[in-house]
Parts: sequence; structure tokens; C-alpha cells
Amino acid sequence: MRIESHTALLGERPETDLLHRLDAELQALQGRIVQLAIALRAPLDTPADVERILQRPPTSAVATERRSEGGGRNYRGPERRVSHLWDELRALLVLRWQLCSRLAAVVGAPAVHELLAAADAQLRREGFTQSTAGMTL
Repeated sequence: MRIESHTALLGERPETDLLHRLDAELQALQGRIVQLAIALRAPLDTPADVERILQRPPTSAVATERRSEGGGRNYRGPERRVSHLWDELRALLVLRWQLCSRLAAVVGAPAVHELLAAADAQLRREGFTQSTAGMTL
């Protein structure tokens, strides 16, 4: 049922397999972005929210591996993990933008908008209540 609706949307051209793979990647990205946004309590409701995430400074490099010399002096605990999650969220937002741009060049922005809406609907069916709004093209 899902494949049939997306085939109707994406067409039955030779590059349809590629488009189906890109659609599956988009769905996976959407899911991970929503998971990270929930875990970090990061709103994605407006373009300003997304811009704030994208403008966040990246995590600084670890000077000394905590398991090697120093006995953990540089380990910052859970803050380090949260910082890495913010980096991952920022990177996935950029990756999704690139993927949507590629899809829009092939099938057009309205079709990509429908794919994003379908991905959002799938996430809601899976139990996620937070939307990925603010991600309009």
C-alpha cells in the first residue's frame, strides 16, 4: 500500500528505484531527527528553531582520550554525550535539506512536500507525537 502510493507519486521511470531509496532515507532521517529533538527537548516548530540548532557551535575536540593517559580528567560526563547529540541533530538537518534538494530537482517541490507529509504521518502512526514542522521547503 505505501509502495503503491509512492510509486504513483514518484512515477514509474527507470530512476524510480533511486527515488524509492531516497524516500526511504528521508523517512529514516525524519525518524532520527524527531528522536533527537525529543531527547534534547529541541523544538522544530519554526524555521527560527531550526536556524538556532544549525547555528549552534560544534563540539570541541577531545584533547586526551579519557581511557588513555590522564585517568579521565577531560571526561565531562553526560554533557559530552548531549553535545554529541546536538552535533548529530545539526548534521541530520543539513543532510535532510540536501536530500530534499536532490529530490526536488528530480520530482519537484510539491512531490517532496507530499513525501515529507507522508513521512510525518508514518512517524505519527509509529507513536511519535512531535511533528517535524518548520521543515517546509
